Amino acid sequence: MAVQISLTAEIKELNEFISYIPATKSPLSSDVVFIKGKSCVWVYDVGACKEAAHEIESVFKKKNVVLSHFHPDHVWNLICTTRSELYVSENTRRYVKQGTVVERELEFPAEGKFPGVRIFEVPSCHAKGCLALHCGEYLFLGDATYAQEKFGKKYYNEQILKQLIECIENVDCQFVCLSHSRSFSHKKEDVLGLLNAIYNSRQKGRSEISVDGFYYDDELMENEFNDVD
Repeated sequence: MAVQISLTAEIKELNEFISYIPATKSPLSSDVVFIKGKSCVWVYDVGACKEAAHEIESVFKKKNVVLSHFHPDHVWNLICTTRSELYVSENTRRYVKQGTVVERELEFPAEGKFPGVRIFEVPSCHAKGCLALHCGEYLFLGDATYAQEKFGKKYYNEQILKQLIECIENVDCQFVCLSHSRSFSHKKEDVLGLLNAIYNSRQKGRSEISVDGFYYDDELMENEFNDVD
């Protein structure tokens, strides 16, 4: 008897236009965001699990895909999904070998009741060439707020972290969505509060800010942020 495997993904809604598939740990796969537009559906990251690939391929409308960065858990499903347009940073394109490079901010205006989107590069210690997507009250950052690892330790570059904080401050949004975090969507002031706390822990004369636990421990995430679901 053949065994049928369900590819039905868990889909959560942020509002009537924005939904997402939560990240998974096995296999390691990023959150995948869907934004309904009048003429297309925007997809932010494609993940690495079969369920996400199935949902992406279930969209028969024009699909515009934006990759937050080049790490496999965010881009792997490119090999088994289709798209109309693909937007990447210059560094991400070196890895995926395809897509339109976002050299400056791109803005796609609202169409009637359907929201517009902005795509732009953000400073990140986690990966070079991270792209953010801003849609209404939500800012999607992928892994851009996370630290870099070196010799098993997590750290931030002081200058890059300051630039990231300033970038988030300048975006007119209420919520910041972070891939792999328990709640995914967090209040902007809470994210900035935690990033500023990390920045304020810097030591004079050192360009690196050593941290462990921030954003990586689910229990810590749950304690640091209030659910907005």
